[in-house]
Parts: sequence; structure tokens; C-alpha cells
Amino acid sequence: MKELDYTSKDLKAFPTEIFGQTDVVKLDLSTNTGSWDVWLNPNVFETIPDDISTLKNLEYLDLSRTALKSLPSTFGQLINLKYLDLSSTKLTELPDCIFHLYNLETLKLDNCKIEQLPDDISKLKKLKILSADNCTIKILPNQIGQLKHLEELHLYNNFITELPAVIGQLNNLRVLKMGNYENGRNQIKELPKEIGQLKKLQYIHLGNNKLKTLPYELTGCSNLRELALWSNEFETIPEWLAEMNLKDLNFYSNPINHLPDNYKFLTKINKLTLDKHLDKEMEEKRRWKIF
Repeated sequence: MKELDYTSKDLKAFPTEIFGQTDVVKLDLSTNTGSWDVWLNPNVFETIPDDISTLKNLEYLDLSRTALKSLPSTFGQLINLKYLDLSSTKLTELPDCIFHLYNLETLKLDNCKIEQLPDDISKLKKLKILSADNCTIKILPNQIGQLKHLEELHLYNNFITELPAVIGQLNNLRVLKMGNYENGRNQIKELPKEIGQLKKLQYIHLGNNKLKTLPYELTGCSNLRELALWSNEFETIPEWLAEMNLKDLNFYSNPINHLPDNYKFLTKINKLTLDKHLDKEMEEKRRWKIF
């Protein structure tokens, strides 16, 4: 078994000398980044020759931070591929050949100009990690609910306004990230009650959206430990959160004027992030021993 490292080699074309090496299981053709996200000796090839299919035992392929614009149809013959990173490439859509990679477990598409996840995403039955942060995705297809092995869904900083009810079908989901670091990106206003069916869910990040309430069904997420809801539109902290075993709760920068009546449950949360006036209110209650 062989691993080939071509990171930051200033490649102008795909290195064809590797073709035919059937013992290669890992191939890294990415570009490294230095301080301030500067690419170091970037690999700038735009295409991949058809002969990529000769790497029949390839399991890991990193093409991130290259100038890649397309994939050949023969790419779909890499049926042993488990990990594929296409982040920060020039792709604007997912080529059909990707949906022939039936053994794929990790697909990374961060920082591409991809506008949609095709319905055929459902063909990647073994997918565990799907990451498309900072793309231009607006709608999630209902077929995403068929990814029964999905454990992590990263859709940070897109243009999504609605989370489909089929999210409740992702029985193995542990991580859900749909927050933003830019205003005007994801603008989710409500969560479907079906989210409460995700018994394995541990982490939700929905910072900087448009949420005003949460469905009570969220209490069904018995393993949820981290909930990030900063910069939304909550006016109150739901009192029923006391029924959950949260360890990290972030309501920073919401229009919340006062703590809930049953505020005592907040003191049991290991990492609680609130606005300063709420911290002050909590401190006042401590001072007067109203606990």
C-alpha cells in the first residue's frame, strides 16, 4: 500500500506519472495554506485526465485548494474511494460521476460556488460526513433524508432558509452546523418538529439565523449537549430547556430582557454564554441567594 504526497508542488498539470500504480491508497494533491490563508506553492491544474481510473485501489483523495474546474466521467470508477476533498476548487456543481462512488464516507465541498445538492446525493448511501460550508446552497433536497449513515452535516454560511422535515430521518446524525459568520447568509426561521427524532444528535450550531422559538420536540434529542443560538431573534429562553442535559448553551446577542422564571437550570450548564445584562441579573440573584 502506498501514500503519495504532492501537496504544494506548484503543479501546472496533473502528475500523470502516478497512473497505473494500483497500490496507491492515499493521494494528496492539495495546496497548503500559510498565515492569513495565503496559498503556498499552489497546485493550479484545472482538469484531471481520464486515466485517473487506473488508481483502482485509491481510498483517500485530497484535491482541495487547486484550480480544478471539472472531473472526467471515469472518475466514477474509483469505487474504493472513501474520502474526497474538493474544497476551495473552481467547481460550480457536483459532477454526476461523484454519485457512482458508492463507498464514499466523507465528502468535503467547502468554499466552492456550488448552488445545490442534487437529488442524486441519496446514492451515496455510506456517506458519514457531508461538508459544504461557505457555498451558495439555497435549498436542501428531500433526498438528503435517505443518507441513513450520515453523522455530520456541515452547511455553515450558505443561503438556506428552511430545514426540511426529512432531517428527522437522519438517525445517526451527531453534528448539525447551519450557522453563519456573515449576515444575510442562512436565514432559518424555524426548526421542524421532526428534529426531535435525532436521538444521537450532540451538537447544533444555528448562530446568526432568524430563529425566534424552538420546537418542544427538541427535548427528544436526549444526547444533545451543545446548542449555539447566538445572534438570532429569541426574546425569551425556553423554560423547557431545563428538561435537557445541556453542557454548552449560547444565547448571546438575542433580544432577551430577562432570565426565565426557572433560571436555576442555567446554573448547572458548564458553559453558558449570555449577554452582559443577563449575566448581571444572574449575579444579582446569587448575591441575594435566590437559588
